Amino acid sequence: MSEAAARVVVVLPDGQELRGALYERRNATAGWQYRVGISVWGTGANGRLEPVEQRVWLDAGQVRPIPGGDYSTVPTRTVAPAGLPAGRQAWTVQQLPHRPGYPGASLLHVIGCQPGTPLDLDQALDALRQPRTVACRECDAASSLPATN
Repeated sequence: MSEAAARVVVVLPDGQELRGALYERRNATAGWQYRVGISVWGTGANGRLEPVEQRVWLDAGQVRPIPGGDYSTVPTRTVAPAGLPAGRQAWTVQQLPHRPGYPGASLLHVIGCQPGTPLDLDQALDALRQPRTVACRECDAASSLPATN
């Protein structure tokens, strides 16, 4: 495993947890997915057992960050949802309910972070201009939008 890769916990189907390396993450229509590598034993070229790395895409429920880990350098991309051209960004808005003493609010997400109807750039910027609407920190929606004055 590359030392430059961020370290994560990988949860296996039977509940076991392994340390792995996070190489890439993508925000697809189905939600966040993570390309991780784990070391396992494999047969090398000389026929002997040696550690080899297996890489696979996993869903968010199968990968956890390690507290204090630095994930700022992990390549992150968004996969266009069905109906949008490849490479085109989309967003959704989550309505947060009114609570006693607190008005309702809205969170703008990169598509895939929360379910919702896809918005194009103009719609996303319009939504963000509304009172009590902020960009989600979890999916870093603010960085996916162009700077506006």
